[in-house]
Amino acid sequence: MNLGARQSFGRYIALESPLHALDPFIKILLFGTVIISVLLATAWLHLAFLAAYVFVLCLLSRVRLLFYLDSLKYFSWMFALSFAINVIFPRGDRALAFSFDALSVAGIFSVRLVLMILAATLLTVVTCPSEIGDSILVLARLRGRIGRRAAEFASLISISLRFVPVMFEEAERILAAQRLRGRPAKGLTGRVRSVVGLIIPLIDSSMRRATNLGFALEARCYGYRVPHTPGLRLGRYEIIIGGSGLLVLVAMIMMR
Repeated sequence: MNLGARQSFGRYIALESPLHALDPFIKILLFGTVIISVLLATAWLHLAFLAAYVFVLCLLSRVRLLFYLDSLKYFSWMFALSFAINVIFPRGDRALAFSFDALSVAGIFSVRLVLMILAATLLTVVTCPSEIGDSILVLARLRGRIGRRAAEFASLISISLRFVPVMFEEAERILAAQRLRGRPAKGLTGRVRSVVGLIIPLIDSSMRRATNLGFALEARCYGYRVPHTPGLRLGRYEIIIGGSGLLVLVAMIMMR
């Protein structure tokens, strides 16, 4: 786990940009349309079109592109594993292992995974965890059990996203402590032991933090009433950028 990935993935950057100024619920809808469009892509032309759209969104966020590239480093093993599985076990009856068709399908699946992670990173960069919870709380304006469940789910998502960078930092501290104690990490056995030695203390720390947070929220009677939330705000940026996401989704459906 490198330091650059820890600082990139799951981080919110407070800037003044068209994406930051969007209503949180519109950001969630935009993220959902991009993910669905990526899942509908089945050809390189589709992926090129979506990659250009995601690139434009990254430019609109006014965050340096190197920041988004750093967030992909941590998931490089996932891209390599997806590519290897699709090359060895290709989809379809006509495609053979290690054939040109298998390489093409494997590349498409890997690029789709890259675009989805970029979209998730973009959402966390332009939206703070509290705003993500507020966007879900739009559903809490409904009466009955749906509203209360939406409020509880919004609180859960907001708290979970806040703990993503904390868990990365905790893992970095555990790794640094293991290096100071001289824990060997050579060979396959040493690497497996180092991973086990990282996961167990990390789970213990996560459970301890979750327990303390639960006691603190319970002491403050948190979650016993549905909070009051403002309505959906539709402005110029919401109509233009949110509408562009819907147009991209419609274009992907027509391409299929």
